[in-house]
Amino acid sequence: MRAQRVALLALAGAAVAGFACWRRRSSRASEPTIQLGLADGSVRPLDPTDPATAELQQLAAGVRGSFTGGA
Repeated sequence: MRAQRVALLALAGAAVAGFACWRRRSSRASEPTIQLGLADGSVRPLDPTDPATAELQQLAAGVRGSFTGGA
């Protein structure tokens, strides 16, 4: 009887931990939003399927690399 109670408590604890882990993973955003900050302080979201977005990301990476010495 005591072994069954311990097994049931362990199973319940594992179920709660699994549910919490599943909720954390499912609540994350699949892709980060790509935004372009403009000089006037406004922000424009960019469409990730637009080919120009990939080019802007590469240019931004080059600018960041120039600030850090290419690292």
